[in-house]
Amino acid sequence: MPSTDLRHIFWALIPLVALLIPIVAIVGGLIARARSEKVLHETIRQLSERGQPIPSELLTRRTRGPRPPDERRSRNSPVRSGAVNVGVGLGLMLLFYTMRPDGWLWAIGCIPLFVGIARLLTWKFEPGADGR
Repeated sequence: MPSTDLRHIFWALIPLVALLIPIVAIVGGLIARARSEKVLHETIRQLSERGQPIPSELLTRRTRGPRPPDERRSRNSPVRSGAVNVGVGLGLMLLFYTMRPDGWLWAIGCIPLFVGIARLLTWKFEPGADGR
């Protein structure tokens, strides 16, 4: 008689579900964006059919062109990424040191720490840098 016990399948479902979660999130985001674009295009179509002017905000709020210079600089700034790397490095060093004070694991935090320091030094000494 075949077994109806599904416990042996349960352990295979855990990684499968874990891999499907980001895929579902991405597809859901794409569907939401497509619906939003559809509503925007329908609004623009209705305005143009009535002969009304189309507000520039409707056309510019959804464009995916380059960001304004001040926003681009703040998001991809070497100072920001350097500071984040320094913080992550120090946090990892502290975490691993508290886990095993007599071990060497704390040295793993040196990798992002020194990458962050290098980014900050590059920003400081690079010609034309904003920080001079």
